[in-house]
Amino acid sequence: MNPRLIGGEMLLWSDLSPVGGDVLTPLLDLAAGRTLVAGPHDPALLTGDPTLLVRGLPDAEALAERFTVLCGSPAKLAGEWDTIVALDGLERLGSAEEPQLSWGETLDHLLAVLDPAGTLLLGVENYFGLHRLVALPPAPTDADWTPAAGHDDTRPAGLAAARSRLAAAGLTVARTYAVFGSPVEPTALLDTDHLADPSHRGAVEAALSRASATPGEVLTDPRRLAVDAARHGLAAELAPGWIFVAHRGPAPAVPATDRGPAGPTLESLLLKAAAERDLPALRALLSAWQSGPAAGVPAGQVIGDGALVAPGTIEEALHDFAVTLLSGGFPHPFPAPAGAADLTLTLAAMAGTELDPAAIPAAPGRASMQDLIIERDRLARELAEARERIAFGERTIAGRDRELVRARQLNALLSTTKPARALLAGARLARRTVRRIRR
Repeated sequence: MNPRLIGGEMLLWSDLSPVGGDVLTPLLDLAAGRTLVAGPHDPALLTGDPTLLVRGLPDAEALAERFTVLCGSPAKLAGEWDTIVALDGLERLGSAEEPQLSWGETLDHLLAVLDPAGTLLLGVENYFGLHRLVALPPAPTDADWTPAAGHDDTRPAGLAAARSRLAAAGLTVARTYAVFGSPVEPTALLDTDHLADPSHRGAVEAALSRASATPGEVLTDPRRLAVDAARHGLAAELAPGWIFVAHRGPAPAVPATDRGPAGPTLESLLLKAAAERDLPALRALLSAWQSGPAAGVPAGQVIGDGALVAPGTIEEALHDFAVTLLSGGFPHPFPAPAGAADLTLTLAAMAGTELDPAAIPAAPGRASMQDLIIERDRLARELAEARERIAFGERTIAGRDRELVRARQLNALLSTTKPARALLAGARLARRTVRRIRR
């Protein structure tokens, strides 16, 4: 019978957003022999004839058209598999129809059916990863149902703890990949050994900049946070997740990642020169960039003379760096540019390049909640200063009005008494006498 109900199945539940993405395809190629895919995975990733384990009956019935499917709790598993694939992690394996399993108990149930020489591909989301640090709190939906994993003491907290937990279970970790983008749909997998290699920091920064571009509203620009994490040696620890390739027998052949060119990115060099207000160095870097083959490539994707992505236009490349410089709040030697377009023209002039202002992209800076809060605070300060100026003007006008009233009252008082009239007449006679003498 397919799907086969093994116990603990959720009759009306469906797990939306299965883990997927083209970057995961090479990992699925490691699956050999009898393979169990545990948890929601995009069917497009799966090849061969794996057995799938899901907890929701609607999902099981939909997948049964292509695969052998087990529906229920991992506690009900039996048999033995050469490879177990759990790239989605362990949180979406537990069933509401059974006693809640901790992370450690779920792992033990999977390892109980893993061959003594088998391989485990395990994904672990980092609950303190970049994706959570920059995200706005989402409105909860049914698709977000998981056990309270954040309070699960058996769940490893951090990269080192996860490695130790797998070692304690008798597994040898052959390779660890840091997941960037989203744990559910990653855009890049980087070997943690690669992340720790300072000679390839530029290639890492460029890859993280490409992988961390997040559409929609965020607390702060995730690209800048990811690049800064790499620069300070924290990229692996702050990755949105990790994938462990672990085994019980001889180490499997694991594909190595291309480490790319060595050296820093051009963007890092430009930001350093700008922060130091080194105009000669800044001008030399800009000139070499715009006179070379990588003129239309964003500065964050240029290492030496090599371009890591296809080139665009010169206007787009210079504007991208101008946006980075302004939206990131970096120190620079340019006095109060009117905006990214104005700074783009300044950078082009320093590089000896003439640009058509109409060709400069009209796209605004990389909006984030942090930028909005900074802008709100700036406007609040300006409004408070304007109100203070208005209040000062009103106080000044009120004071002068009171002085004018007193002067008019004094003038009226003096003009109604005889001594005052005599005094005023004398003053008029004196003025006429002076005018005659001057003639």
